[in-house]
Amino acid sequence: MTENNIALIKSKKNALLLTAFAAVCTLFVAVTHIITAPVIEEQKQQDILRKLTQVLNQDKFDNNPLENCTSINDASITGINKPSKVYRATLNDEPYALIFQTQTKQGYNGRIEVMVAINATGEVQGVRSIAHQETPGLGDKIELEKSNWVLDFNGKTVKSESDSKWFVKKDGGQFDQFTGATITPRAIVNQLRQSIFNTSQQFDDIFSLPNECVSIEVKN
Repeated sequence: MTENNIALIKSKKNALLLTAFAAVCTLFVAVTHIITAPVIEEQKQQDILRKLTQVLNQDKFDNNPLENCTSINDASITGINKPSKVYRATLNDEPYALIFQTQTKQGYNGRIEVMVAINATGEVQGVRSIAHQETPGLGDKIELEKSNWVLDFNGKTVKSESDSKWFVKKDGGQFDQFTGATITPRAIVNQLRQSIFNTSQQFDDIFSLPNECVSIEVKN
């Protein structure tokens, strides 16, 4: 056997070993995904439920919003051009609130995501920031854990997309801006003004859309 043939055999052997190794790794990743997917989905549902209960009045609904949702593709509400879930809370099968996420890229460090709940009259039931990259100690006061600023939205309604009250005080509105961090609260107030008004205008239509949520058991 020539040296070339020996080298060729070694090359084929190494290629087979690499292929087998890649196949085993792929199989391992696939099996891991199958095993962990239900756990990840349950954790995701628990996280959503925890946030939903923060923006809703517990005494005003008796259904599980995780089992009553639909999808909308309306950037004037969600801030993005792709389908987004809207959850629905009811009391005695009557509409109580719509809970949706909206976002803006006008934060000091970019995108800010917020969860909002409004009732049938457009009255804000709750607002919570759910994701952002704002500056710690300044812009992160949008988190309830850092300040009560988001509670100022409770009970308020938006009369129009240019409602003069729905601006930070520096722009003539009613909402405080943080000392040294006007950009962050301004971005949220401006986004909420548009999102809440447009949601309130479509409240009945969104509530009448088909249910797209399946029942998933969430452990307490």
